[in-house]
Amino acid sequence: MTSSVRGRLAALPLLLALVATPAAAFTNRLIDSADPYLLEHAHNPVDWYPWGPEAFAAAKAENKPIFLSIGYSTCFWCHVAEKTIYSDPAIAAVMNRWFVNVKVDREERPDVDRLYIVATQMLTGNGAWPNNLFLTPDGEPFYAGSYFPPRDDGDVPGFPKVLAAIHDLWVNHRTEKVEPAAAEVMGNLRAIAAKQAGRTGPVEPAAWLKDAAATLVKSADPAHGGLGRTGPKFPQAPALSLLALAGHDDPAAAAALRQALDALAEGGIADQLAGGFFRYSTDASWSLPHFEKMLSDNAQLLQLYAAAAERSHDPLQRAAAAATAAFLLRSMRLPDGGFATALDAETDGVEGGTYLWTRAQVEQALGLAGTERFLEAYEIVPMPGRDAEEPFTALARPGVLRLRLPLADTLERIGASDVSSLLASLAPQRAKLLAARDARPQPRRDDKEVVALNGMAIAALAEAGRTLRDAALSDAAAAAASRIRDGADAP
Repeated sequence: MTSSVRGRLAALPLLLALVATPAAAFTNRLIDSADPYLLEHAHNPVDWYPWGPEAFAAAKAENKPIFLSIGYSTCFWCHVAEKTIYSDPAIAAVMNRWFVNVKVDREERPDVDRLYIVATQMLTGNGAWPNNLFLTPDGEPFYAGSYFPPRDDGDVPGFPKVLAAIHDLWVNHRTEKVEPAAAEVMGNLRAIAAKQAGRTGPVEPAAWLKDAAATLVKSADPAHGGLGRTGPKFPQAPALSLLALAGHDDPAAAAALRQALDALAEGGIADQLAGGFFRYSTDASWSLPHFEKMLSDNAQLLQLYAAAAERSHDPLQRAAAAATAAFLLRSMRLPDGGFATALDAETDGVEGGTYLWTRAQVEQALGLAGTERFLEAYEIVPMPGRDAEEPFTALARPGVLRLRLPLADTLERIGASDVSSLLASLAPQRAKLLAARDARPQPRRDDKEVVALNGMAIAALAEAGRTLRDAALSDAAAAAASRIRDGADAP
């Protein structure tokens, strides 16, 4: 996607802007889409099909396997694949010759995404996006992976080698290798579906809640908080909500929830300047995030923090709720009152480029004395593998801002009585840094309005408006609800 169509554009204006750009060397079927992620691939030399009967009919008519690639618009490695693989005419020629190629936005087709991420987990033991699978013309998966490099990289085969191997399997070993693998995966998928559909017996919600909470408490990280003890670590808002429910009667669940909420709010996974939470942490301490910001994550976490703050009156939880709500209104709200889906992980090809700081950059914004005081409370956690040739670097390796731990020592060092006074005392410095950050190139925003995600945001803002006694949040929830209602009624 060219820079002229980046930014705050809804799907239809984005399509018009793309059509208005100079003629591209290639155009495929995705040009007829209104989906930003699919449009990003509309000028690939790959002969992409959108998900649908046309693709499956072509695969059957041509007796070719399907290459299915599932991603979304703010996925960093999805962008890398688009640039390094799907924009390469030589690789595209092989894809077009041997396969029917289908591109899916997981946010537009969550049903397709749910099915094939489970299939990938069966085939590989894990799953991630981009989620790439090879299917029979009937849609049965027999091979899967995530990002494939364009060329061989050590022991990792490049995508051309993968394509050649799959083609050989399809042409020469279909009966003894491809079809049994596909049948096994489909059999397992059907067994899962049958088990879910056939569950019977008495409903025991209290016992189930107790057992689920006990399992989650066992997985809690006693050192760093949250669920799981190694990176990558996701907030897992639904699981934390279960702990919140169980915590009314279970002190261990309540303690695990409190530790998780504190760790998230203190860490680099929280945007300490603009509010909101990044997608996940690549390390165990919540310091080094993967830099997507998703409406789904932030809506769920907002509702969780607002409800927790109402029960506990904890100043850190209340501050996290207020900051997350402010982020939604500032960065995710669209002119029509609805909410965009996500902010990209990268800026001009650099993952997290907008958000990273060196001490020299902080000094430029705050001055020496202001920097000394600010860095008594916050630290810059260096990003691994960054060097001085990348954007936004000066004098030192760039890193992510997070609160210094232990928090009690930080409060004493700053001379603050509690978290509220700490945050209030440094609000001017954070505002200066945010203003400097806003002057940098910004990540793209996916302005696709997903009804289900907007519903989550509406519920969260309504809860936060009541809890925080902030009428602006309640008004934003009402405006978004009106937008969804009016849009649903439109022809």
